[in-house]
Amino acid sequence: MPFSLGVPVTLKSLRKKDYSEAPKTLGEHLKKRRRELGLLQREAAKRMGILTETYLNWEKGHTEPVASQFRPVVVFLGYDPTPEPKTLAERLEAKRRELGVTFSEVARHLGWDEGTLTRYLNGTWRMPPARAAALDAFLAAGVGELAVVLQLPRR
Repeated sequence: MPFSLGVPVTLKSLRKKDYSEAPKTLGEHLKKRRRELGLLQREAAKRMGILTETYLNWEKGHTEPVASQFRPVVVFLGYDPTPEPKTLAERLEAKRRELGVTFSEVARHLGWDEGTLTRYLNGTWRMPPARAAALDAFLAAGVGELAVVLQLPRR
């Protein structure tokens, strides 16, 4: 006899996941990770060191963090959810996200003017070999090797 009269029975069913198993957007990546960890949105925001409203906007796809704000996202997710960079500009953007630094800080670290770096990246100016080597070395360096960039004062 599976049920007895007078004995309370609680039935449970599995809830359908409310996130994508194959996330495509940053918001989907954040929601999947948050759900896997069993966190509320405010708890995920606190772990990332950002405002709850900021987290909500990122998860819902209303806004996205700029490269210099992206480091907590990578730490929270454990990976960078953006597509593999192909162009030089995309590679620099990925490195900025990894380091959590601004475009200005990268230019200052390289000893270049921001406008010069912009012109190299968009192809307006041809980059001299010595500068190309310096930029390649910057892009290939690990976070530990670039700690000096993280120490630069923000403007």
